[in-house]
Amino acid sequence: MLSRILYASSFALLALSFIACAAQNGTSSNSGTTTVYVVRHAEKLSSDGDTPLSPAGEERAVALAARLADAKVERIYVTTKLRTQQTVRVLAEQLGLEPLMVEPGAVDELVDRIKSDDRGKVVLVAGHSNTVPNIVKGLSGKEVEALPETRFDRLFRVTIAADGRAIVDEERYGAPTP
Repeated sequence: MLSRILYASSFALLALSFIACAAQNGTSSNSGTTTVYVVRHAEKLSSDGDTPLSPAGEERAVALAARLADAKVERIYVTTKLRTQQTVRVLAEQLGLEPLMVEPGAVDELVDRIKSDDRGKVVLVAGHSNTVPNIVKGLSGKEVEALPETRFDRLFRVTIAADGRAIVDEERYGAPTP
């Protein structure tokens, strides 16, 4: 009888040890990886300085929300320009997130903030044709092709491991653009 109790106790302790190790391993591997989605704002209505989105841009904003609905985005950055804010609005409302505003040219500060404050999180950044490549490079060290004025369908996913190594994937979303 005593041997059965000892056997059952040993088995229970062993099972608890496996559960604890599995939980710890799952936590430590997830918390060290940062995923940053970087997009250019959607199509704009005009070439004015702070123009809103066009109808096509509004459709693209809905497509972005659909594309990232299951990505577990925890933080969103936009610039002070209305078009970046409108590009993420649908997703932000769905997730109950308040986008954080940065100046359009503050790329280095944004990259530093993401690397320090957002480690282990999933982040979305809406930038501009002239800042998206610099944001991706700042986060990953990797060059990406410049975005022409007519290209709005690119979505860059930068995955940063705990040791700083980064992978950049270029994806598409919404209606294709040249």
